[in-house]
Amino acid sequence: MNQNEPPEEDPQERPRWGEPKKHEPIFNPGVFDAFPVLLLVVVMLAIHSWAHFGGLQAQSDLYREYAFFSNRFWRGGDFSALITYAFLHGDWIHLTMNGVAAFALGTVCWRAMGTARFYLFFTITAAAGAIAFALIRPEDGPLVGASGAIFGFLAAFKYIQFQRMADQGYDIRRDALMFLLQVSVLNFAVGFATGGVMAWEAHFGGLAVGWFITPTMLRKD
Repeated sequence: MNQNEPPEEDPQERPRWGEPKKHEPIFNPGVFDAFPVLLLVVVMLAIHSWAHFGGLQAQSDLYREYAFFSNRFWRGGDFSALITYAFLHGDWIHLTMNGVAAFALGTVCWRAMGTARFYLFFTITAAAGAIAFALIRPEDGPLVGASGAIFGFLAAFKYIQFQRMADQGYDIRRDALMFLLQVSVLNFAVGFATGGVMAWEAHFGGLAVGWFITPTMLRKD
């Protein structure tokens, strides 16, 4: 046989007349591996949808009850708002950006931490973001959005990446320090440029605490 000629097709592998061709399955169970992360985003979407379509009064009541206000926190109340504010968003663009970032970064974190630690990590970094906001803006509010926790996810994502490089023998100390400095400076610059509309304080709090607690949250196996 000429080597340039294609091999003959096995007649048994040819689809018979009337038989459907074989395709990859449409339903791929692997898509739902990160269901705990997807669930987090779906809850945010459901809450924002309810607030948006419930009317201005429903939205106002929701923000008044569950957004984070620094002065309330310092008066010793609304500790639950340290977490609930992360599930509220200002508009659809805010929600979309945070939802995409939470799923992309959160999936990596969830695979490295497991479900229970992933949710604990989200809780801690969200609270850290709110506390950092309250420390720098003691009379300000309301604060809404999952950005504090998302910056925690970013810190964990980079920590995992640097740890893998270190395991291969690379000295990652300078790169890790530069990452933290660059993100912090960029955060401050954008927050200053937007006149305080973007809560860079919450981002910084989530980033800093997320970086330091990541080693205790990773799987040990």
